[in-house]
Amino acid sequence: MVNFKKLNKYAIGELLIPTRIYKFKYKDELESIYEKLYFNNLNYFAITNAFFLSILITLVAYILLYPQILVFFNDTIKTSFFHKLGVIYVTWFVLNLIMYYVTLFVYFFYKKSIFKKAEDEIEKDLPEFLDNLVSNLKGGISLEKALVKSVRLEQKALLREVTLINEKIMMGVGVITALKEFRHRFESPIIHRTFFLIEEGLKGGGNLAAPMARISQNLKRIYELNEELKAGAGGFTVVIKAISMFVAPLLFALALTLLSFIGDLFSLLSQSGDAFLSVAAIPPEFATYLVRFSYTMISLITLFSSLITSQLKNEKIYEALKYVPIYIIVSLLLFRFFSGFLLGFFGNIIS
Repeated sequence: MVNFKKLNKYAIGELLIPTRIYKFKYKDELESIYEKLYFNNLNYFAITNAFFLSILITLVAYILLYPQILVFFNDTIKTSFFHKLGVIYVTWFVLNLIMYYVTLFVYFFYKKSIFKKAEDEIEKDLPEFLDNLVSNLKGGISLEKALVKSVRLEQKALLREVTLINEKIMMGVGVITALKEFRHRFESPIIHRTFFLIEEGLKGGGNLAAPMARISQNLKRIYELNEELKAGAGGFTVVIKAISMFVAPLLFALALTLLSFIGDLFSLLSQSGDAFLSVAAIPPEFATYLVRFSYTMISLITLFSSLITSQLKNEKIYEALKYVPIYIIVSLLLFRFFSGFLLGFFGNIIS
C-alpha cells in the first residue's frame, strides 16, 4: 500500500504542473492569479491533489466506458492479448491526460473566480467610495486618511485593498506609486481609469474633490449603460443557450427518428413482396452512424456557443471552457431523452 502521508506533495506538484497547455501559459497565468490574491507561491499541494483526483475520475469513467472502448477498437484488438493490453494502456493514458487537464482548468477558474468576484465588488462600490472620499476631502482630511475613512466595513474587497494602499504609504511608498500598483493588479478598465485620473489629479496638485465628484457621476452613468448592455447581451446568450442545449438536440433526435421511421416503414412494406422496396431498405448500421454524427455535431455546436457566450460577457477566450462541460452534458442528455421519446412514440405508430 502507498502511504500518501509520506509523499512529498509539494515536490510532486512542481513536477506535475504544466508550463503551458497548448498555447495557454498555464503556470504563468496561475502564478499571476496567486499574486493578485496575495499568495507568495503556487499551491503545489493542490496540483498534486488534482492529479490524484483525475486518476480517480479516470478510473470511474473507464469502468463506465470500457464496453464502448472494446466495441470501438474491435478491429484493432482482434484476439491478441498484447493488442488488447496496448489499447487499454493507450486509452487509459489519453483519458487520464484529458481528465488531468480538465481538473487543472477547473482549479484555475476557481481561483480566477475568487479574484473576479473581488474585482466586481470593487467596481460596484467605487461610486459610493468616491462620494465619501469627496466629502472627507472637503472636510479637510488628508488623502491618506480619507482613503481609509471612505470605505465601509461591509465593502470587504475594497477595504482590504485600501488598507494595503494605506500600509504602503505609511511604509514610505508614494501615494501615486501605491495607487498605480493597486490599479495595475486589476483587469477592469473602470478601476484603471478611475485611479489613473486620481493619480493625474495628484500630479497636477490642487483640489481633488471637484474632479473626483465628476468621476463619481461619470461612473454612475457608465454603470447605467453597462446594465442596459448586459440586458441586451443577456437576451442573446439565452437564445444561444436555447439553440445549443435544446433546439440542436431536438433536431438531431428528429433526424434519427425520421431515419428509423422510414426504415421501419420500408421494412413493413417489403413484407408485401415488392422487390424494389426490399432493395431500397435502409441498412441498420445507418442509425449507428447518425447517432455518432449527432454526438459529434452537438459537441461542436455547444463548443462554439460557449465561445460566443464568453465573448458576449466580455471574457477571455479560454474562459469559455468553463461553459463547455455543462453545455455538452445537458445537450447530450436531452438528445438521448428526445430520441428515446420520439423513437418510442413513432415506433408505436408503425407497429
